[in-house]
Amino acid sequence: MTDCPKCGTPNRDEAIYCRSCGARVQDKLYVKPRESLGVIHIGIILVAIVMLITSFGLIMGGTSLRSIQYLLVDDDGFLISDPAEIDVSGYAIVLEDMEFDIDPIAWRWFQNRGGLLTFKIVTESNDPNTDIFVGIARQQDLENYLEDMEYQRVLDTNFELENYDLTLRDSDFVLHPGGAPSAPPLVHSYWVAHGSSDDLQEVIWEPQAGNYYAVIMNADGSEGIEADVQIGVKIPFFRNIGNILLTAGAIVGAIGAMMIYFTLKRSQP
Repeated sequence: MTDCPKCGTPNRDEAIYCRSCGARVQDKLYVKPRESLGVIHIGIILVAIVMLITSFGLIMGGTSLRSIQYLLVDDDGFLISDPAEIDVSGYAIVLEDMEFDIDPIAWRWFQNRGGLLTFKIVTESNDPNTDIFVGIARQQDLENYLEDMEYQRVLDTNFELENYDLTLRDSDFVLHPGGAPSAPPLVHSYWVAHGSSDDLQEVIWEPQAGNYYAVIMNADGSEGIEADVQIGVKIPFFRNIGNILLTAGAIVGAIGAMMIYFTLKRSQP
């Protein structure tokens, strides 16, 4: 306690003026000592740092997806490869075992929101006298047609990202022995999606549950396939994923920064 020099009334040590007569007790100001950071404060700062790191990852992921959207997605919303020149023997190129096993309730949910996936195959014949046929059919419908035919079965397809272009670099084929097809492909009606042209054509397919084959062959069933091929896929909510990641990253980062700011400010005098 500090006694007032004028009236002698006891006052607190930090008092500047006497509580009784109002006379000035001391000339110096009381400064509250700085509090050290406690365990809880340190924990809050560590959590905030983790949030900032997470925010950085979300923002980088969102920025990458937005870049892909602007650089690799065509006007119809498909993420599509550059044209790949195909020149193979046999009577067809077959991509087997495209299996889609989707719960009916989930499928209807996606369908009501624009669908789950949409595929696009773009072809252009390199022989002006030959139309290129592209068709997709269920496995059970197509097996008998392909059983005795000589065709190239696709084992693996490699895509590479170069100079902001998605390139169909090469594919691994294995020859299925056989002979000529029993009939041209357009004779059959089991195709769920198909097209035929010697010019640039697009075949767009929205898959349903089941197992499918994709076939590229000459429309007249002749041997040897020469064409440029592009493959694309559209995910309805792909355009929004980048925006969602950017927004989430900004929110998480702002919360983390505020946690650090107020925690450090609390410990200041």
